[in-house]
Amino acid sequence: MSSFKQLGLSESHIEALLQQQITTPSDIQTQAYPVIHTQHDAWLSAPTGSGKTLAYLLPLLERIDAETKDLQLAILSPTQELAVQIHECIRALEPSHTSKLRSQLLIGNASVQRQKEKLKKKPHVVVGTCGRMLELGIQRKLKLHLCHMIVIDEADNMLADDSIEDLEAFLKMTPRDQRQLVFTSATEKGNAFHTAQDIGKDVQWLQAKAQQIVPTIEHSYIEAPYHNKARALHQYLKTIRPERAIAFVHRNESAEELGADLERRHMHVAVLHAGLSKFERQNALEAFRSGQIKILIASDVAARGLDIQGVTHIFNVDLPSSSDDYIHRVGRTGRMGACGHAVSLPGEDEMKLVRRYERDLNIRIERIELKD
Repeated sequence: MSSFKQLGLSESHIEALLQQQITTPSDIQTQAYPVIHTQHDAWLSAPTGSGKTLAYLLPLLERIDAETKDLQLAILSPTQELAVQIHECIRALEPSHTSKLRSQLLIGNASVQRQKEKLKKKPHVVVGTCGRMLELGIQRKLKLHLCHMIVIDEADNMLADDSIEDLEAFLKMTPRDQRQLVFTSATEKGNAFHTAQDIGKDVQWLQAKAQQIVPTIEHSYIEAPYHNKARALHQYLKTIRPERAIAFVHRNESAEELGADLERRHMHVAVLHAGLSKFERQNALEAFRSGQIKILIASDVAARGLDIQGVTHIFNVDLPSSSDDYIHRVGRTGRMGACGHAVSLPGEDEMKLVRRYERDLNIRIERIELKD
């Protein structure tokens, strides 16, 4: 398909996409539209930055009956940040001044009482984290008995052993015989697709043709002992002065420590991790998105699904334990054909991970030497 019109998209959605300067469907959007629009269960497998969110939103929103008061679509996200981003995407497609469609965000670290009050307005679409939506469903404030379209975003994460119980409890509140399930992922971990097949009905596998590792990303590493990583990162940042960079660590405490260390070195940064309040996390992302802050220190909570335009550099201060996680992290840069740089800071004992990325992903990671 060469255009959204040929796919069958409504004029209002085509116009909303034009406002965002989106004129041509991506490969995964072209594949997904006819399958999802005809109410088949599907798994969308496509790299980060390939348009997976629009790939399921466009066909599902086209089927919403905004004249009723029924909840018809629920979108589950593994993180609050991704849920917020999905909700913003819906609002861009369905602006309140022209659309009758009502959507609501339901995430933790936000007032549950306020969310209960807003649910009285009868949204057609809800987007949120599974924990909060399950809580509201159990309390019968979120009425799911007529909700026939369910999206499980970043499904390889949501179908993992430590998350599947809550997801199954949520799905039991929806109409099993009439519902449609859509799963999305940049990669598939373990038996996630087989689990999806058990939950869904004849789940169709749709995979984008694009490579998993974007060819416009340059990969390199700076060998740095654990106690010297902050100094090495500061030295490199001061040298290259990136336009917009994300530095990833594993733990909340590590994000705070690295952020404080860089601030002591007179470098302005924002910190994002799961231990912060909803408003602290939103403020950090807004400062980074607006360009007020050029460096974001993030735990892995930010590695999945976030679409932040113009990220030029990704730094793996703590190296990801798997090649799949490396893909998710570095996928924050080099989006939609732009150039990007991924720089890892391994200690001596982490060099085996660098070699694993090279082997598993068929990439070359060049060594960078820092001189005092």
